[in-house]
Amino acid sequence: MKKSSNKQLLMNKTGDEIQVALVEEGRLVELIIERPESKRSIGDIYLGRVHKVIEGLKAAFVDIGQKSDGFLHFSDVGTTSEDYRALIEDDDDDETVVNGDDDTLQEGAPGVSSAAEPNVKAAARSGNKRQNGDSEEKSEKRQSYTQIIAGKLKPNDSILVQVIKEPISSKGSRLTSDITIAGRFMVLLPFGGGQVAVSRRVVARKERARLKKLVRSMLPEGFGAIIRTVAEDQEEDLLKQDLEKLLAKWKQIEEKLQDAAPPQLIFKEDTIISSVLRDSLTSDVTEIVANSPVIYKETLNYIQWAAPEMVKNVSLYQGKLPLFEGYGIAKDVESIFSRKVWLKSGGYIIIEHTEAMVVVDVNSGRYAAKREQEENSLKTNLEAAREVVRQLRLRDIGGIIVVDFIDMLDQKNSKKVYDSMKTELRNDRAKSNILPMSDFGIMQITRERIRPSLMQRMGDQCPACGGSGVVQARFTTINQIERWLRKYALRHPMKFQQLDLYVSPTVVEPLQNSDMKTELKWFLQHMLFVQVKPDESLRSDDFRFYSRKNNKDITAEYGDI
Repeated sequence: MKKSSNKQLLMNKTGDEIQVALVEEGRLVELIIERPESKRSIGDIYLGRVHKVIEGLKAAFVDIGQKSDGFLHFSDVGTTSEDYRALIEDDDDDETVVNGDDDTLQEGAPGVSSAAEPNVKAAARSGNKRQNGDSEEKSEKRQSYTQIIAGKLKPNDSILVQVIKEPISSKGSRLTSDITIAGRFMVLLPFGGGQVAVSRRVVARKERARLKKLVRSMLPEGFGAIIRTVAEDQEEDLLKQDLEKLLAKWKQIEEKLQDAAPPQLIFKEDTIISSVLRDSLTSDVTEIVANSPVIYKETLNYIQWAAPEMVKNVSLYQGKLPLFEGYGIAKDVESIFSRKVWLKSGGYIIIEHTEAMVVVDVNSGRYAAKREQEENSLKTNLEAAREVVRQLRLRDIGGIIVVDFIDMLDQKNSKKVYDSMKTELRNDRAKSNILPMSDFGIMQITRERIRPSLMQRMGDQCPACGGSGVVQARFTTINQIERWLRKYALRHPMKFQQLDLYVSPTVVEPLQNSDMKTELKWFLQHMLFVQVKPDESLRSDDFRFYSRKNNKDITAEYGDI
């Protein structure tokens, strides 16, 4: 398949799994996957029950019927109240209060309330630059606001909340009570209090003013809206249709609430197809391909309403090869699990996931000997910067990312790499912050994390290493077994006890191949009859001792492992 400089949306259905790929310049840059057992919950609205309020954390934990309670920070509670709006508006204009950058609304996720906390922080920073008295007044206001919110939230109270971040690891969903409903051209704010904001990507003042005036005239009293980038130059009828759909959804939510009992799902976000089309469909998408007649029909119906001029770009895949193979991106999908990613120049990057952050190491590889060192380092780093951003988007990596670039002597070259990274991140719909490269060649990035990374969703933790990538040496396990036996012999004075030792088959081998038969050696040392038995269910760093007399597991009772 010939590469194109434009974007393609490829919708692949295999069994119960749906994969949606965004391709730029012939390379995969984003992959969204949905399975029946792991459906996305971003944007879902629940009637929850407050489980507990922790004023020290400035947060409440809310039962919404998921495995873990959702986390509701005070900054995401009641931000439509006059007290809180007054606090923010002291330092910010109305377009900052309601975040106008629709890039934060990834896949239709609510992004308005998540902007509240940064605004509070911005207000605090601004206050520090003013007179001390003003800063103290701000601090008192914030403290007062915290107490107001803590007073509003009581255990067992019912509260309407929306998911803004999916559960990650043992953490529950991040919630907000500032409800938003995302549409094609705007995001409806049911508690917006008349606020209307326009995406910062709509630059022309005249168009911004037109859109604001138009949407304000349509909105019912008390509602607010964020006008998205794709609304630029759109006709009034299309905007009105979009708003009517959003208002109809809100009416359904209100009706369902009348008979609801917490915890209960009140509103489910659009299907993965509608969500992706709503958030990724721009004028530079030249091809939309589906391999399923059902998905093709859903796509066509949406395009006919939202962008009829793009109907010609929609097609049902008829190729003999699987869809991703036919478009040459199957290898890109497989590369998601690879630690090493090769660069065209011959260099490569290594991506390591840790509990606290993701670390990326840039290496010049075989490219190093071909040019002067500084020039070689700059070219490799610039190529690596582009690939790092592509991998962040492709793997949906969030949180703290640290990139260790190849050392460069010239500060101007460091700035070129930093500028290149900033430019590449502008194409990313997830919010990010980036710091200039340090003297050690380290660059720090934070990227919005609203769901587990694609690697976590597509893979299972390795049963052998527990996800660390390293297994304990067999001889370390044998040393632990011998320490256990010494402790057991000291604590249990009766001799000639009969024990069964269960270990991984990989540990049995060195036990059997020692100079003296291990079982005989342990008998001479401890006067214990130990029979070693393989157990494939055990990891190489684990073992279990059983008393043969009553077949009881005594591993933890008489020793530590």
